[in-house]
Amino acid sequence: MDQSVKLFIYFMVVGVFGEQTPAFDRTDAPAVTMPDWMSYVPDNLPLSSLAIPGTHDTMAFFGGSLAECQSWSLLNQFNAGVRFLDIRPRHYQDRLPIFHGVSYQRTYFDQVLKDTVAFLIKYPSETVLMRVKEEYEPYQNTRSYYKSVAEVVSQIGEQWFLRSRSLPTLGEARGKIIILQQFSSNGEGPDFGPPYPGHMSISDKYQVTDDADKWAEVERHLKVAQNGDPERAYLTYCSGTHWLLYTPESLARKINPRVLNYLNTKTSVAGKRSVGVVLMDFPGAEVVRQIVLDNWK
Repeated sequence: MDQSVKLFIYFMVVGVFGEQTPAFDRTDAPAVTMPDWMSYVPDNLPLSSLAIPGTHDTMAFFGGSLAECQSWSLLNQFNAGVRFLDIRPRHYQDRLPIFHGVSYQRTYFDQVLKDTVAFLIKYPSETVLMRVKEEYEPYQNTRSYYKSVAEVVSQIGEQWFLRSRSLPTLGEARGKIIILQQFSSNGEGPDFGPPYPGHMSISDKYQVTDDADKWAEVERHLKVAQNGDPERAYLTYCSGTHWLLYTPESLARKINPRVLNYLNTKTSVAGKRSVGVVLMDFPGAEVVRQIVLDNWK
């Protein structure tokens, strides 16, 4: 068969059925699931010390190549083992639709919370960390962003949220949502959870002009996490984009395999902690699994 024909067939198959590798996944569902992995982790460990898979712009499924960051539904992300969500509600006419930049993601904050609660009802051993960040421009609102979030939280039920200024132990957090708050309370009420970024150590070099430089920063921060304070959260964003050079997908194809290789070759060293929270675009099931397994290295 002519090489050009082979390439045409390959790209047609990838376009229709997606692509699934150990580190990168563009399909609808993960190859392997771990819906209750936290049940094997001791209660007394602080959440800040755990290796936790996360997704960057968790609900970014629409808007074209520069906006789309994930292909697994929220439920499939949970089933794969993802426990850190990056949720971006816009304040629009006193409601909270999910956006990525200018792109509406066809769902709302309350639906994200309902789906999360449904997962926690089924798997009460788990907890979900949720960064909540105001996205894009507010439009025709009669109240503050804080008030709109408070209304949704109240409708879902306060019992599903653990309000704390710092990250608790896993035992304290099981069955709960912990909001990492990246918006102001404006003195209108108590905070929903730990401030973001607050005391956290975060690497989020999202404007990428060279994937080698991006990987160097990711690797640097993973090592910082391993040598860090167990009482401090370390978040490493493996995601990024450039309007001309990289889409979230094309960068993930380059960075995710390096993350997997790093985890596969990482050795256990006494006195070292985990790699912390690792956030990715289009992660593969195996790289998610290896992040989870880092809790036992």
